[in-house]
Amino acid sequence: MKAKTKAVLISALLFPGLGHFVLKRAMRACLFIVPTLLAIGVLLRTTLALADQLVAEIQSGALTLDIPLIMERISAAGGDDTSTNVASLVIVVCWLGSILDAWWLERGK
Repeated sequence: MKAKTKAVLISALLFPGLGHFVLKRAMRACLFIVPTLLAIGVLLRTTLALADQLVAEIQSGALTLDIPLIMERISAAGGDDTSTNVASLVIVVCWLGSILDAWWLERGK
């Protein structure tokens, strides 16, 4: 298998930017890996904050342990604010960008 094919598959299937290590382009890989990790951190922070809030409400008795009610509360929490939307967009752009960049780097060889 050619290095280009490996790089594209690794970037597409595992994590954005990892395929660039196959091409020996570590600095370019960091251009995709670092923003993706930061965006994942934002999404995790938001998700864990909501989970912590829900657990506290359940433990205090303000929210009963009823799955449909909890799902309704999660939907009402409004997790689709600007920061989560931007973080999701960054992940998608980095993922697609790393695939295209890995393909573009080795196209002439």
